[in-house]
Amino acid sequence: MTTTAAPLQPPSWDRPIVARGSRPIDPPVSVRPLARPGRVPTVEEAIAAWLSARGFAPSTAAATHQHLESGRARGWRAQQGIVTIDQLSAEAGAAYLRYLRDRGAAPATLRKVKTLLASLAAFCAETPGYEVGLRGDALSRLRLPPLVERIPTALSETECLRLIAVCADVPRDRLIVETFLLTGLRVSELCALTLDALHLDTRPAYVDIHGSVHNPHRPKTPRERRIVVDYDSSGFGRGYTGRLRHFIESVRAASFQRELFLAHRRDAQGQHTPLTRDGVERLMARLGEQSGIHCNPHKLRHTFATRCVDKGVPMFHLQDALGHRSLDMVRRYHAQNRHAQAEGFYRAFGSSGMGGSS
Repeated sequence: MTTTAAPLQPPSWDRPIVARGSRPIDPPVSVRPLARPGRVPTVEEAIAAWLSARGFAPSTAAATHQHLESGRARGWRAQQGIVTIDQLSAEAGAAYLRYLRDRGAAPATLRKVKTLLASLAAFCAETPGYEVGLRGDALSRLRLPPLVERIPTALSETECLRLIAVCADVPRDRLIVETFLLTGLRVSELCALTLDALHLDTRPAYVDIHGSVHNPHRPKTPRERRIVVDYDSSGFGRGYTGRLRHFIESVRAASFQRELFLAHRRDAQGQHTPLTRDGVERLMARLGEQSGIHCNPHKLRHTFATRCVDKGVPMFHLQDALGHRSLDMVRRYHAQNRHAQAEGFYRAFGSSGMGGSS
């Protein structure tokens, strides 16, 4: 009796990549402190030192490990005989990206991995003891599949007003929603916003963005920025600075904490603690249930940006307000707004430029 050998199965890490929608990121990982090793460090040691040196947020560090330290990444490196950082060349990084592409990785994933490898290469090049890693220009020359940019979704003005209305009786919650809508802050920046960053007695009134909950002295992009909030006269944010001043002087709980928004809970000493990102997310979920509007901090940030484009705010000004490194992140808001584009050309050329009589 003859038997047929079972077909060889690929190792578990080498299975095709199947898109399963969003999935939770692994818990934040701890990274070792940066130190110059006495030997050539392993790839894992170099990644840990890089994350520690860059001061990434825990969620960013966890997402980075999902891309570079997953079972697939480790399995591929082991198969290629890559153990130490000097063996991880730019050519090897490019080969890993091609492997991911062949196994079905989405264009967005490929671009993210390429960006992370480029950042790791920059760290290696400038850090003693790690400079032997990711040498070469194969990463920069590698062409990836085109990325279809998703159009950010935003709330309509009616939805914004309805969202504000459901929390109008709770000054803190209303101001949180309004601050998102009128400044475009990231949630990590809003939670780190301090009383010292508010300049409500100047004209125009403004807020300074110095940092985030991950780093009080540095925002996500290493550039401080100033956002005007002087909307007392008319428009969408009418009365905002007055409500904010009243909240600080008469409503906000007395505390030695300098953060503008405090949690309702108290610590062991009876002090209100600063509001956290999780606290904001829970607030948004509750407001969404009450209003019937799906919302989250990032959607409110998109709403701010979309409204600015609708009202003709120049792209460079919007880039400064949002704190983006490049105009590419801002251009998508302009690209989707054809009406605003037509209005801009009409203002530039007038009726004669739009086919009027000469």
